[in-house]
Amino acid sequence: MEKLSCVRQVFLDMDGTIYKGNHLFPTTVPFLDFLRERGIAWTFLSNNSSYSAAEYASKLKRLGIAAEPGDFYTSTEYAVDYLRCHHPEIGKIFLLGMASIVPAFREAGFAPDDADPEAVVIAFDRTLTYEKLCRAAYFLHRGVPGFATHPDVFCPTDQETWLVDCGAITKALEVSTGKTLKVLGKPDPGMLCAAAARHGVLPGECLMIGDRLSTDIALGVNAGALTCRILSADSEHTDVPGIVPDYAVRDLGELQEIWMKRK
Repeated sequence: MEKLSCVRQVFLDMDGTIYKGNHLFPTTVPFLDFLRERGIAWTFLSNNSSYSAAEYASKLKRLGIAAEPGDFYTSTEYAVDYLRCHHPEIGKIFLLGMASIVPAFREAGFAPDDADPEAVVIAFDRTLTYEKLCRAAYFLHRGVPGFATHPDVFCPTDQETWLVDCGAITKALEVSTGKTLKVLGKPDPGMLCAAAARHGVLPGECLMIGDRLSTDIALGVNAGALTCRILSADSEHTDVPGIVPDYAVRDLGELQEIWMKRK
């Protein structure tokens, strides 16, 4: 419990942690109120690059959480930050992704180009077509460098379907072209470090909360942050070597109970 006294910033995964699909968990709002009362900031950290920060804010408002676009840091924002920092020479990109995330790249100075791009960026595209997939493969096969926003092969949902995510699309392209893409997003420690820097805190002053060992908790461990795993029926049931959360709880309510014991 002593570790919790050092926390200045909390990063929260969303799907599977604060809600499932369109169902808000009953412990979410009380936990956020708990943080607010103690002056602890929070940011919603998501690998899902099929929604913009504005769309996420609208969704949380519908679910009963007052949120603004600045309350989110997604793999889209991290991809933008990563390219600007590590590849300033790239200006034109072929983006395989939702139209709603295009503005984030445009505002950062990247120009969408489906004729002669300098990089290919693969995101979670719920409007994916075979034509778009083949176009991305064509550029990758020609040697254009490729980047994927995150490694998740599926996206959790409470609907009767299975959502094929960015990681699965990336693997298909790698197998087809023989090329290897740079995969960003959780568990790349750079994502948490970049998000922490935006808020003026160090990774060691942060708590990462999520339900997936291989992405959420691995991100926190890799970045040197405190970690808490939410154990749910849909959680991964296989261990990830070297990845052990500092806390493992059934929901945010149990974490709040533990935290309240810290006088």
